[in-house]
Amino acid sequence: MATRSRVSPRFFVNELATAMSDDWATSYALMKYQMAKESFNWRHPFGAKHGKGDDVQLVSLRITDMCNLRCHSCGQWGDNGYLHGESLKSLKQREVPVETYKRLVDQIVDAGWSPMWYIWGGEPMLYPGLIELLHYIKERDMPISLVTNGTHLARRADDILETCKILYLSVDGPNEEIHNGQRPGVSENYDNFKDVKEALETLSEAKKRRNLAFPYIVPLSCITMYNIDYVVDLYKFTNQYADTQIFYLTWWIDSHSAQAHTEDFESRFGFKPQTHYGWIGTWKDFDHGVILDKFEEMEKFSKETERCPPMMMPRLDTPEEIQRYYTNHAESFGYNQCVSIYMTMEIDSNGDVSLCRDYHDYIIGNIKTDAVEDMWNNAAARKFRNSISSDGPMPVCRRCCGLMGF
Repeated sequence: MATRSRVSPRFFVNELATAMSDDWATSYALMKYQMAKESFNWRHPFGAKHGKGDDVQLVSLRITDMCNLRCHSCGQWGDNGYLHGESLKSLKQREVPVETYKRLVDQIVDAGWSPMWYIWGGEPMLYPGLIELLHYIKERDMPISLVTNGTHLARRADDILETCKILYLSVDGPNEEIHNGQRPGVSENYDNFKDVKEALETLSEAKKRRNLAFPYIVPLSCITMYNIDYVVDLYKFTNQYADTQIFYLTWWIDSHSAQAHTEDFESRFGFKPQTHYGWIGTWKDFDHGVILDKFEEMEKFSKETERCPPMMMPRLDTPEEIQRYYTNHAESFGYNQCVSIYMTMEIDSNGDVSLCRDYHDYIIGNIKTDAVEDMWNNAAARKFRNSISSDGPMPVCRRCCGLMGF
């Protein structure tokens, strides 16, 4: 049986009980989404090698390439990001108009699907039509999760509280020096930590004042050499405001595996991929042996405060496993079956549709020109799913949120 990434049982039970009293429809959607993942092998006892997708459970919308940060661990704009060298003007011009996204929403509803929406970027708050789109999706009773670095978040708090069910907020340090060191701005004088802190304070206070369960406030942190000495302090900072905290061991690939992926991908699909090279970096070079002790310290603090359970993604339980995670890219720790490709529609900032979030080289259509239902199970989509199910995940998959975090 393949390993699945799971929500902390204590968090799931406690939060679900609260959420049911606040919003039964959203609670049901979250349960349905989780059960679709857990029951996949029961529903597909022969491994789904037919390549046909389930009903869409998640629409992942990378709404813009624009970002005001250059985070070291980012495969888009980070140290070796695949967007380096691209014209900002052309990237902006290729963005999908909000009216096209609205048509996408209508097609999803007409298909009889009621998925969760996962909106990210770039920085989604830099997309001009974002707030309009959030309300449009919300009016059709589909839950929304938003991934943001905090830009403009505090001043749009009312819209976020009204429309979003999960707010993922990137936080990589407990103070300005550490956070901004890992997540530097395009502008040298920009203080992203100030925006993050203001967003956490504003939204958590508004939730308390209005007695709201949603949106769940979930900080996301990448453990790297820039913050490894401060992750407990980081957690104690976010613990004041958040519902749970996710610590990524960070997605990465080394040069050897990158080349192996190129060869494997080309042999399967007949052309060379490019996006995975953006995730090669040296930011993972640090003492990995301390991670487990620090995580145990965070778990102890969570029990003392009775709030904000920390989650490690992927969850590893021994120092030896963690060491292998960073030093042996061939190690998959039991994550050997991708079900995300059967449930998640990934949409890039230019409208291209794929089945893989970070490594979207394989395109099955475009929302500007193709109908959603036609794309979801077309020949290209079935070929990709069949390849992954029959021949196994590709080298790049071994450090992918679609495999280890879905």
